[in-house]
Amino acid sequence: MRLAHIHFNGSISYTRSLALQNALLERHFAHKDFLRRNPKRLEDENTGGVAQKSPATSHDTGTSGNGARAEAQETTPPDPTLITFSTTPTYTVGRRHLQTNPISDTQQSFLSASGAATFHASPRGGLLTYHAPGQLTGYVVGDLRRFGITPRCWVRLLENSVMRTCAAFGVENTTRTDDPGVWIRDSDRKICAIGVQVSRGVTSHGVGLNVFDHVIPVDVTERYAFTKAQVASPSYDPATRGYLSWGFSRIVACGLEGKSVTWMDRERSTKPGPLAEVVEEVVHRSKLMSLVGDVFAKEISQSINKMKGAGKEEIESVYRLEDPES
Repeated sequence: MRLAHIHFNGSISYTRSLALQNALLERHFAHKDFLRRNPKRLEDENTGGVAQKSPATSHDTGTSGNGARAEAQETTPPDPTLITFSTTPTYTVGRRHLQTNPISDTQQSFLSASGAATFHASPRGGLLTYHAPGQLTGYVVGDLRRFGITPRCWVRLLENSVMRTCAAFGVENTTRTDDPGVWIRDSDRKICAIGVQVSRGVTSHGVGLNVFDHVIPVDVTERYAFTKAQVASPSYDPATRGYLSWGFSRIVACGLEGKSVTWMDRERSTKPGPLAEVVEEVVHRSKLMSLVGDVFAKEISQSINKMKGAGKEEIESVYRLEDPES
């Protein structure tokens, strides 16, 4: 199989990213339902004797009026897909946080900041976090059972892939700790949040990797004014005063008191990684985000092949699908 990588240039809404993810999830669930109705095909897939794929690709867009294409999509195992994007300022909270700490209407009103950000409850794991321009959000939708990888090992795989991606851009001192996500070694600074959901063996959601503190446009700076409390936060950067500074300085990210949030631009070492020199040549930050997404896709595919169970499928290659609206 191959890993599909869909990258969105610019910033998209959180609801749009969820709609695409949900469409991909439905493809996987439809295939699982087909296998349940056809035990022989299920046996073939479990033993590696998968029937030849239909000519339709796993990302063809079918319609209810096109029966042949709809059937091809249902009977063909969907490729695992990585979606990478940046979203407009958005706070999300996972199921665990909502169960133990329900978000009141007053708290939601604070988070939305009179329209400066949006708030969404998310089916993923994890606590309250923030997404914005300058952060690369990565959703991976794929059937873990085809790889023989458990949900716990999947989280570790994502952490490893993030750490190797950071190292490629000159941030070599990342690590994991007892707290979830990826951190800067010997510090309280978190560079990447991780929150996944696994349903019927299919994983979704993924990572929020902070790349750079995206400048807030002049015409909206009043909407994103910084309070004294925000300026005092270790997640605030006086040099950039961007979207990540603004959003993370307003909350206790992931419920971790005394911790702070950072990004790759702040943490790059004087000893450059193999792609660090490329960063200096990137004029448009959107190209940098695209490049980080491509490296992350490569690291995920390599990590899957290293961690997969004996006799399970591997990723043969990564192919790129562009945002049709970019």
